[in-house]
Amino acid sequence: MKKTEKKNVSRREFIKGVGAGSAAIAAVTATQHLSAAGARDSAAAASAGSKLPASWDRITDVLVIGSGYAGLAAAVEAKRGGADVLVVEKNVVFGGNSIQSAGNNQLGGGTSTQIAAGIQDTWQNFYNDIMAWGNGRAEPALLEAVCRNAVATHEWWQELGLVWRPTLGQGEGMSVPNGHGAAPSPNYVGSSGDAQWYVMYKRLKERGLTVGGTGPNAQLLRCKAEELLVNADGIVVGARVTYEGRTQYFGARKAVFLGSGGWKSNVAMRLQWDPRLDEDLNAGGGPHCETSGEMINAAVDIGAGVKDMSFVCEFRCRVGTRLYNSWYPYDHELGCPGGGVGLDIGNTAYNNVVFLKNGGVRFFDESHAMDGRLPHKPFYDTVFNLRDRPRNIWVVTDAPGAAALRWNLDVFGSQNPYYLNGNDEMVPPCVHPSMVATGSTLEELATKMGFPAATVASEIAKYNGFVDAGRDSDFGKAVVDKKIATAPFYAAKIQFFAHDQMGGLGVNSRGQILKRSSTYGPNKIPLDQQAIIPHLYGAGEAVGGYVGEERSHGKIGIYVSHALLSAPHMLRETPVSL
Repeated sequence: MKKTEKKNVSRREFIKGVGAGSAAIAAVTATQHLSAAGARDSAAAASAGSKLPASWDRITDVLVIGSGYAGLAAAVEAKRGGADVLVVEKNVVFGGNSIQSAGNNQLGGGTSTQIAAGIQDTWQNFYNDIMAWGNGRAEPALLEAVCRNAVATHEWWQELGLVWRPTLGQGEGMSVPNGHGAAPSPNYVGSSGDAQWYVMYKRLKERGLTVGGTGPNAQLLRCKAEELLVNADGIVVGARVTYEGRTQYFGARKAVFLGSGGWKSNVAMRLQWDPRLDEDLNAGGGPHCETSGEMINAAVDIGAGVKDMSFVCEFRCRVGTRLYNSWYPYDHELGCPGGGVGLDIGNTAYNNVVFLKNGGVRFFDESHAMDGRLPHKPFYDTVFNLRDRPRNIWVVTDAPGAAALRWNLDVFGSQNPYYLNGNDEMVPPCVHPSMVATGSTLEELATKMGFPAATVASEIAKYNGFVDAGRDSDFGKAVVDKKIATAPFYAAKIQFFAHDQMGGLGVNSRGQILKRSSTYGPNKIPLDQQAIIPHLYGAGEAVGGYVGEERSHGKIGIYVSHALLSAPHMLRETPVSL
């Protein structure tokens, strides 16, 4: 690999770079709009949408739906380029899932942080790693665009006031370290994902935008977009929203940008693509952030196509809790005090636990399970292929095992101190009484788990026999050297989560949402020549095709890189009259 030379990328150079070839792009777009297929699509989209309102409740140049990484990045650049911008967020605070992110940000290609750390990297290497880890299923042209823009995105963030920590992480499938994170700084609170988000939020505030209120620069919370509005020419001109208890209509002269997130909490949508992913599965972000996919459906309703929806998401699990993240009252200026949730078994050899499923029987080699451990995919496949409904899977251990796991034993039993004042599930460790059990005998423990007492006692006796023999005859667990034999016994239920979105709307490298007709055969159309839905853009988890069937930890940079590529094109759109 050739040593990467350091390049200083100013914001002006960045915008100039992404704008190169705009005349050619405009020509391609014009050709698309004049094509017979495009005309038919436009007419169909216009007839599918609602009639335009007699008057608009609010009109802007760029309407951004969603305030996470992608939405705010697009808003910052659109505002910087002189556009009027309106950001709407359906949740109770700005930030969506982004403010709950751990903050690992993969930005490869030879960033200044990588160079300072002596790490050689290229955009091509970054691309190759992501493509390989996603089993070759990423959209090549889309992935290339965001990888080529990763270094500029790193510098853009830095110019906003983000201070990168000097050390980098190396995620799954990455051949060199490229996991960037925020260093402590007076510019923001903390060093997790909300720090990276905050510098964007701060820049919007500096440009006069406010959150809440009724003024012309007010960005709106608890405002749920539900339908995209299309004019007679097939151009997206706004959205129907629910705000302050009533239907309102927001118009957009230049563009509507979908930073609206994914669909992992929408059970009906999940079941359309994978019948196993039923209501047993919770979603990361909930109950604080709704990831219900309504804007993906709204785009499909006006003719958009989708990409890689069969790969719904990757999965995670927690033990003893129904939540994936803790949540305190959030303050954008002070951050969100957090804390671990549930009971940890992530740093063990799993030689002091067994997993029992419905009926109280063991069903899997426990060492091939849980977050961050490979091969974890067989575990999730096994769980979701179980016929039992609802799935009822528990981690069982004894007193020495609980001590080795460092479990907080205060959360077991009726005197859980975290539930004595208001039964507050949001307070870490968020262990729910229905998700934990203890007993002086295995039979007592089994009863509390809802399993047959004799079956549980028999399963544990058989496992202890494997320890005596030094071999797991049922599932081949490599390390079986700890019996589960010393009272009291403890159990915690496993909650499974849809964690990170893979599929979403089809989109080109410029962030333009593609028409479904672009996929009609028989011949392949290059990505950036496919027909678009005019004035409709998107990036982030609303979009599919970035990574294929699985991602390495740290897609923040991919989302923002793509949103930044979108902004110059939104600014150049010819405004429509409203």
